[in-house]
Amino acid sequence: MNWIDRSKLAADELLAGTFLNLGSANSTEIAGQLGYDWLLLDLEHGSGSWSDLRGQLQALQGSDSAAIVRVRSTDPDAVKFVLDSGAAGIMFPYISSVDEAVQAVAAVKYPPLGQRGVAQTIRATDYGRNWQDYLQTANANTMVIVQIETPAAVAAADQIAAVDGVDALFVGPMDLSVNLGCPGEFHGEDFRGLLTGVVAACRRHGRTAGILSRPELVAEHIQQGFRLVALGSDTGSVVAGLSAGLQKLRAGRPEC
Repeated sequence: MNWIDRSKLAADELLAGTFLNLGSANSTEIAGQLGYDWLLLDLEHGSGSWSDLRGQLQALQGSDSAAIVRVRSTDPDAVKFVLDSGAAGIMFPYISSVDEAVQAVAAVKYPPLGQRGVAQTIRATDYGRNWQDYLQTANANTMVIVQIETPAAVAAADQIAAVDGVDALFVGPMDLSVNLGCPGEFHGEDFRGLLTGVVAACRRHGRTAGILSRPELVAEHIQQGFRLVALGSDTGSVVAGLSAGLQKLRAGRPEC
């Protein structure tokens, strides 16, 4: 298993990622081979199932990419399955309060820091061969990433960042813009100000600021201080590639 490289985060370096929402082991393997620092396996909006997740995680065996899985809620049973399967961290959507952030941390961490159940013969422990080492290091290594997607979350960003065990606040721009009543409007000064506030909250508490960026905004987001940055998705790449191929075929056909 590959953990997120915390030394890069401590050094304020960029960790580049992308979203994988097809549920495909093949696209996951390709992304891992390309050298992304981290990959988001999406069980919230993605097409994959719980069984697909196992195949995706296995497809990253031997790569250097850390697998972060986005779940649908702070349900501890779902989180336990994902982490036992070998994920390096969890992304929790729609975290808007301190209480929700505390629940997220509790679901991820082993006692005494949380309530995650313990099992020896799971994929995360190499099926029991390294269970003691995993048990001793998982709390420190497993990433807890909470998504900031509502006005309430932005307003509580400082308090959420102060929760022990939270590693990163990750902005979901589309949900945030929709909840602000300005769907897809990411360029306004007011929206930029909200992002700056999230980054500032992270810096005050030693957390990492993350965001799902867009091609025209990557440089701006990095300059603002976002370091856990994702761009695009496997679905988007397939659509773009197939569309470009079709356009070339159409353009090259003979005229009657």
